[in-house]
Amino acid sequence: MNNKIIAFDFLRALAIIMIIPAHLSSYLFSSYGKLALYAFDPYFANMGLGLFIFMSGYLIYYNNHSINSLQDVFGFYRKRLLRIYPLYWAALATFILVFSVSAPRLNSGFVFPNSENVFGFYNVLVHGLGLQILLSPAYASPMLTLYFVGLIISFYAIYPLLIMFSKTTKHLLLYSLIIYFGFFLISKAFNVIDHRFFMFFLIFVFGILTCKESQFGKAVKIQVKTPLVQVLLAVLPVIFVLTIVTGLRESLLLDPRVSVTIDTGTGTIASSMVRSMLDSIAGLLSINPPLLQFLIDTLLLNIFIVLFCVFEYLFAMKFINDKFSSSLSSFFTYIATSSYCVYLFHRPFFNLWNSGTNFIGSSILRDITMVFVAIPLLFFVSYHVQKLELNLKDNFSNRQFPGKNLLYTRFITGFNK
Repeated sequence: MNNKIIAFDFLRALAIIMIIPAHLSSYLFSSYGKLALYAFDPYFANMGLGLFIFMSGYLIYYNNHSINSLQDVFGFYRKRLLRIYPLYWAALATFILVFSVSAPRLNSGFVFPNSENVFGFYNVLVHGLGLQILLSPAYASPMLTLYFVGLIISFYAIYPLLIMFSKTTKHLLLYSLIIYFGFFLISKAFNVIDHRFFMFFLIFVFGILTCKESQFGKAVKIQVKTPLVQVLLAVLPVIFVLTIVTGLRESLLLDPRVSVTIDTGTGTIASSMVRSMLDSIAGLLSINPPLLQFLIDTLLLNIFIVLFCVFEYLFAMKFINDKFSSSLSSFFTYIATSSYCVYLFHRPFFNLWNSGTNFIGSSILRDITMVFVAIPLLFFVSYHVQKLELNLKDNFSNRQFPGKNLLYTRFITGFNK
């Protein structure tokens, strides 16, 4: 049990470390700094988000694998509401305050996309309810970062009904596919359900299946005793993904036939050759080019993230254990505990930091302070906010449900709420 706790602390820490660099490029000032991070955005962030969702499916099944009645369903929803919404509402209020109310005075250099629509009263209300993924794009405009909470809420809303009627692994997979294609038809008919639902739902299901079929944890038979080598082996899938992404992007940059546009303001890189190839294929197939890109992105991303998450889980379960030094294990736990709060608040935090460091004239020096001062400070503050919030929730839960303790308490903190 202790080995699993340490391994999942490592996985959560790894996931947030994969996400932050991908988002950081929007808050840097040096063009060199932005380009140094271009390989992380957006593919690396999607891997990190996929890992969070995979673990959410795994851990939610571990702690709620038996749902047999409507009373169990309502009990599940009650616990999830308590675990998700309070800190999320605080983050939503912070986004409104920083990116809408105070934005004209902050002069941080970051312009929140589509802010007029995103921070309208109706859209904020939809976000407050956590319905931004299900009602997008016709009736909602999901906010950067906070869309993830709506994504998790939609998965958790489906989960108890899926488990209640799925008595076997085959049933679980069959009903998941029925839900997936049913939602896809609803999406096309009514222009609702954000595309990210389809990008990550099957990854959530594979997290459930991985927990259900525990033989995954017995697949690797390598014995290594050196902690540094163990950590390197555990992050091999990450290195593999980064190598592929970097190689693909470098090939675009080095190929003289490719016209590449680099936007240092947003840190994005586009290729006219890739776009023209997609348009040609769409013409041959007589379908809309955006639909083709959606199908390709969704299919490839699902396959890639599922393989990445399963192998990362395997390697972590094999190599990350209680034989590490207490300081290294504590580091994993510290980053993992702060991960949910870091994810929710890192954008407004970076925005406020940039606004407060306008007196620094050098763009390179501002980026250095961001990386080596602001980010450690963000994790420090987030850790203590998360601990305070968890203590308040525990006290409330003990008063409401005395004598009921969940297994793997540390497993269900952070993104696994």
